[in-house]
Amino acid sequence: MAQDDRDILDALARTAPTPPDVHWGRYRAELREKLETRRQRRAWWRRPVPLALSASLAGVLLFFAVWGGRENGTGMDLVTLEEAILGGRLGLLQQYAVVERLDLLEELDMIRNLDPLAAGLRG
Repeated sequence: MAQDDRDILDALARTAPTPPDVHWGRYRAELREKLETRRQRRAWWRRPVPLALSASLAGVLLFFAVWGGRENGTGMDLVTLEEAILGGRLGLLQQYAVVERLDLLEELDMIRNLDPLAAGLRG
């Protein structure tokens, strides 16, 4: 079986025409021409993209630099206002463990209230 396949392949190889010699200079010239055409096709939209991205990023950074540095209407800096709010809640933050437990109790109460609702939906 393998010998039959080998014979068929040898017969095909003998009947195949010999390939022409490759002219490497012409091949390289054609390849350069194709690559240059491909580069020119892509270049019209690729050039503005990095420039547009850079300008957009610079605009966003400038916006946040100007907007973030402004004060609110009362003349107080926003950071100072946030510090005052957090300072008012400092006692609550010190008792965070108690607040966490209250949160869990609230969720437990909500879960208990779901049982009658589920029974009403089934009935």
